[in-house]
Amino acid sequence: MTTNFLSKPQQVALQQALINSKLLNGYTINSDNTPSAEQQIYSHIAVTLYRFNLQKIKWSSFFKTAISIASNECQWLSSELARCQQDYKTQPNDSVILEQSAFFSGIFSEELSYIDALLGTAAQAE
Repeated sequence: MTTNFLSKPQQVALQQALINSKLLNGYTINSDNTPSAEQQIYSHIAVTLYRFNLQKIKWSSFFKTAISIASNECQWLSSELARCQQDYKTQPNDSVILEQSAFFSGIFSEELSYIDALLGTAAQAE
């Protein structure tokens, strides 16, 4: 697996989110590291963004899901998501989607990299 800058609890949260989303099957988490609520939120949103990048969800669905996930625990992220959702509703074109996708891919770059590495490792093991 590649080097990453995620803590063990962040990695566990991502593994849990991938298992819950059914992107990672037959995987057992062996860790005593319990992720915080915020780490779980980031992980769930990162997996949702990963699914968007695989073109399995629509951008409007990404916003709806991500805002609902972040609303109670991570106010700044929820506000940023709502702002981007409003921009998208005002001008729903490819350039807005690409700009916002790049923005969120930057925020979640470590998480997305870890997901890529983990899913690549899991695929090789099968």
